Amino acid sequence: MKELAYINGTFCPIDEAKVSIEDRGFQFGDGVYEVVAVYNGRPFLLEPHMRRLKRSLKTVSLEHALTPSALEPIIIEGLRRTGTTDDAMVYIQITRGAHSRSHVVADGVEPTVIMTFKPLPRVSDELRLRGARTVTARDIRWSNCFVKAITLLPNVLAKNDAINRGYDDAIFVTEEGEVREFTSANIFMVRAGELILPPRNDSVLHGVTQGFIIACASAIGLTVKEQSFTVDTMMGADELFMSSTTVEVLGVTSVDDEPIGDGTVGDTTRRLYEEFKVRSRETAANDAPQSKAG
Repeated sequence: MKELAYINGTFCPIDEAKVSIEDRGFQFGDGVYEVVAVYNGRPFLLEPHMRRLKRSLKTVSLEHALTPSALEPIIIEGLRRTGTTDDAMVYIQITRGAHSRSHVVADGVEPTVIMTFKPLPRVSDELRLRGARTVTARDIRWSNCFVKAITLLPNVLAKNDAINRGYDDAIFVTEEGEVREFTSANIFMVRAGELILPPRNDSVLHGVTQGFIIACASAIGLTVKEQSFTVDTMMGADELFMSSTTVEVLGVTSVDDEPIGDGTVGDTTRRLYEEFKVRSRETAANDAPQSKAG
C-alpha cells in the first residue's frame, strides 16, 4: 500500500509531512493518540477507538474542532487514497498545538491533528509459535495510564531494556508486586479455567482489543474476571498472553526466565487467537465504513 500522512487538513506523502519545532507534542509530549487496525481495507472497532480518544482528550482538557466523529471521514478518505484493500494501521495523534515554549498553555493555540496510514505490523510466525519471553519492570509511569498519552518515555525505556537483555517485552509491576500491563499491551492470565485480567482502573490502559477479546472469551464459554494479582500469582498461571491492536493475541511463555505453565503457548491462548481472527474480520466487514480504493 502507499503510505500516507495527514496534517491539519492536508494529505501528503509521509516524507513530506512536517510540524513546527515548537509544537507542544514535541516540546512537552502534550498530546494523546490512538492506533486503529484495518482489516481488508476496513477499520476495525473504529467507534470504541473514537470513544477512548474522546475520553483522553477530555481528561487532559485538550479541546479541538475535529471531534472524534468528524475524524472518521478523514480516516476513510485516507484509506481510500492509499488504495489499500489489505490490512493496515492508522495512527492518530492530537497535540495541544504550536506556541512559544511555556508550561502555561496560551489562549487560542490550535491543536495539531496528525494521522499516518501504513501497513499493519505483523508478529512473526516464529514469535507467535514460541510465545514471548518477558521480564518484569518497576512501574514508574504516571497514575493516569488510562489516558492514551504520547508521553511514553517510561514505556520506551522498559521495552528497550527488555529487548537489549534478550527478552521480547517487559511487564510493569508496582513496588508492592501488583501486575499492571506490558509496555504497549494488556495482560491476561489463564488460571484454573478462568481468564483473569487486572482491574480496568486509572492505572492501566483500557484496551479496545482487550474488550474485544473479553467478548471472544465469552463466545467460547470462558469465565472472565477482573481482579488484581501479584507476580507470585502470575508465575503460577496455566497460561499468559498479551493483547493489543498490533499483536492481537500473543502468548507469553516465560517471565524472568521462569516458564509459564509448561513453557509453551497454551490451548486457551490458541483458541482465543483463532476466535479473534475470525470475529475481528467479520466485525470489520460488517460494522465499519468501507474504504473504496481508486
